[in-house]
Parts: sequence; structure tokens; C-alpha cells
Amino acid sequence: MQSDKKLNLFINLGSALIGVLVLGYVVYAAYDTATEPPCSERYPAPIRFALQTATGKALTAIELQARAGLRDVGVIDNATVVAVNDGPSPDALEVKLRNLPGGDDTSAKARNGIEFRWSPPGLNGTATCLSYSVWLPEKFDFGRGGFLPGVFGGEPGTVREQAASDLLTVALEWSDEGKPSLTAAFEGGERLRLSGAGTPMATGRWTKVEQEVVLNDPGQKNGTLRLWLDGELIAENQRVELRKDDKVMLTGVLAAIGYERTPPPDSMLRLSPIEIARR
Repeated sequence: MQSDKKLNLFINLGSALIGVLVLGYVVYAAYDTATEPPCSERYPAPIRFALQTATGKALTAIELQARAGLRDVGVIDNATVVAVNDGPSPDALEVKLRNLPGGDDTSAKARNGIEFRWSPPGLNGTATCLSYSVWLPEKFDFGRGGFLPGVFGGEPGTVREQAASDLLTVALEWSDEGKPSLTAAFEGGERLRLSGAGTPMATGRWTKVEQEVVLNDPGQKNGTLRLWLDGELIAENQRVELRKDDKVMLTGVLAAIGYERTPPPDSMLRLSPIEIARR
């Protein structure tokens, strides 16, 4: 009889202990706000799109265009490397968000800002971390929405073929209210938008942008998209199908900066040197 009492006591104590542990886990889970650290803390040394020459001088418009590659839009007209005192780097890329001269290209009449593709050697892979800082003037007009640099992917090809073979682009966009989102565009016009926390992008100061893209295994929805602003994770989805074929790899930076529609007058912004890392 005494043994039965001791056994019941041990069982009751064990049940109580399990209950306390379960309750503790529930409370911990409710208050645990840990999130994935910014990707720049987890990826190896990045490659930088430098805005200076080897001697430390700011790139001229011609030098910037040469570094941008073969398929640039608006670099000569709208981009200038300027010295800054309050930025994350001594020099920044100042971009005028104005319409480009139409010339003989009728599609150029609807374009503004700049666009070029940068594919540093050895980038080709399935996971990238893109980072840069952006400065918006105090009274920046968000217009009807716009976009900042992102990454692109496609089947391996020559530089001239990359634009035609883009099967995926992922970039930061802002709404007419200045609210950020991470938007993925797929072959065929399909789009996926991850909205941010609902707070407009900051103006009058520099904001650090970090964007992580991890491609899915073909046939599975296990790809990942993440966006951080000033170290705060504001958008995340870890169940994304970004590709159908394992030949589609992340191959470069889509340095597109501008408005979705007709730009407001006298708009501009500044960008720090772009950095990208892979793993």
C-alpha cells in the first residue's frame, strides 16, 4: 500500500512538472520576438559595385557607364557620383528621377531614372544577399510608386542574352504612400508582392536595405524572400516557388531606380555602393 502511494506521488509530481514545462514554453513562445538576423551578418564577404577608381577618385559619367555594362538606360543622363559627408560611404550615386530623352526609341519616353545589370564573376548561385543604403530627401514625393535595385536570375548565357533570359527579378518597391514591399516577378508576367510593416520609408536620412533571396528546389515551395530596413525584418516568406527548373540561377543585380509612372518634377535620391554576396 505504501508503495502505491509513493508511485502515485511520483506520477502526480511528474505530471505537474510536465505541465509547468508546457506552460513555460507557451509563455516563452508568446513573448519570444527573435527573428532571422540581417543577411549581411550571415553571408561571406560581399562584392561591391565601387563608385571610385583605383586611385580613389569618383567615377565620371563615362566611367560609370562603362562599369554598368552593355545594357544601361539613363546612366549618362541621370546618374552622377557625388561626395557625401553623412553617408555610409564617402561617395554616393545620385540619381535624378526624370524622364529620359525619347530619341528614336519610343519606349524610352516612358522611362525615368536609371537601369543597368551588373553580373560580378562567380555570383551564379541559389542564395544571395543584396545590400545598400538609400537616402531620400526630406520632402521626397513618392509619386504613384517606384522601385529600387534588386536581383535577377535566368538561364546561364552571355551578357547580351541576360535581359532576354531573365526568368526572375526580386526588388524593393514603394507605394504611393511610400510603403515598402518586396516584389518578385516571374516569367510570363506573374508577380508576388510581400508587403512591409505598413510604415512609409524614411526621408531626410539614410536607410539600410538588405534583401535575401533563396531559390526553391524545383517542384517545391521552399524558397525564401526576406527584406530588412535598418536591421528590422519587415517582410518574409519561406514558402515561395521562385523557379520551375534548376537551370534558373541568381546571376546578377538589377540596378533599376525610378518611378512606375510619370515622375514628379525635380525628384532625386542617393544610393550607397551596392554590395552582393552569395552562398
